[in-house]
Amino acid sequence: MKTLANTMKKFRNGLLALALFALALEAGLALPADPASWKTLAEGGAEVELMPDQAPPLPGGQNTNSLRLTVKQDGQRFGIVCADMGKMKLEPGQWYDLSFNARTDTQKTFALTVSLESPDGKKVFARTTLPEVGGSQWGHFSVALHVRQPASQCRMVIALADTGTLWLNDLSVVLRKTTAPNESSAISTPPSKLRQFNNPNQ
Repeated sequence: MKTLANTMKKFRNGLLALALFALALEAGLALPADPASWKTLAEGGAEVELMPDQAPPLPGGQNTNSLRLTVKQDGQRFGIVCADMGKMKLEPGQWYDLSFNARTDTQKTFALTVSLESPDGKKVFARTTLPEVGGSQWGHFSVALHVRQPASQCRMVIALADTGTLWLNDLSVVLRKTTAPNESSAISTPPSKLRQFNNPNQ
């Protein structure tokens, strides 16, 4: 009897997992919730460190563990990369919206270049730049990525333009249901619903 109950429990959990996966596909969610999927990107002699950090809470009062990204030495390209994008199929004309919270330990800001590219980084399918990200207080940032080339697999790269430290939290990217860049029908994660980051693999 106990074996049957355990089997039924596993079956129900499996159905729940499938339902959540289907919901994620419908919403267009691409980035995994597991922060261990984010790795350091250090090309051409760059030195980058990625660590979990107990950051000050957001203005709304939520305590959060963020990712602390420190570029100690610049190089050809440096930042973070997420290779675990799941079965994200890119089609020309699609728009993806990236959103996240960020801060620095001073008023310094960073220019970030965000790109969707092939797993080996040789092909770029979408790319855009955020000119000023950071500040001593948490801020919410978002940017749109316009897909130019098709791809069955991709990775996301967030590259910095300078050395220093940047805290990141609640990174998410979603597929818009329309292709117009000024439409507001995209599904996004509100800043108040923060993911609690665990130790990422470096």
